[in-house]
Amino acid sequence: MKMIQDIIKKWYKNEYTFGAEALRIAFGIMFLLVGVKKFRMGLTGFADNLVGGDGHLAQEIPSIALYIYGLALPIAEFVAGLVLLLNKHVKEAYFAIAVMYLTFIFGQQYDGNTSKVGTEYLPGLLTLSLAVFFTVKSGKGKSKK
Repeated sequence: MKMIQDIIKKWYKNEYTFGAEALRIAFGIMFLLVGVKKFRMGLTGFADNLVGGDGHLAQEIPSIALYIYGLALPIAEFVAGLVLLLNKHVKEAYFAIAVMYLTFIFGQQYDGNTSKVGTEYLPGLLTLSLAVFFTVKSGKGKSKK
C-alpha cells in the first residue's frame, strides 16, 4: 500500500506531473519496441532495405549515408526508449526523438507520402511537444545551475 501511495504522490505533485510521466512512459515503450522490432529484422537487414528502397530519397542520397542512418536509427530508437523508461536524461531523449521525427517527416515528404506525415508523424511530433511542455512545467525540465 505504501508503494502505491508513493507512486500517487510522485505522479500528482502538480497539475503537469501526471501528463509528463504518462507521456514519458508512453514514448519510452513506443520507441523501445520500435527499436526492438528493427533489431529483430537485423541491423544490416533494415539498413539494406533502406538503401534498396525505391523511394526518391534512396536514389538521391549516397548509399553509404542511408546505410549508416539505417544502422544508427534502431540503436537510437532503442536507447531513447530505454532512457525514457529509466527516467534518466529525459530532455536529451526527447531531443533525439524530435530529430528522428524530423528525419521521418523529411523522408516521407520528399517521397510525396504526405498522408503518412499527416496521420503518423505530425501527431507524434505534437504529442512530443506536449510531453516536453508537461516535463518543463512539472519542474523536471529545469536546468540545474
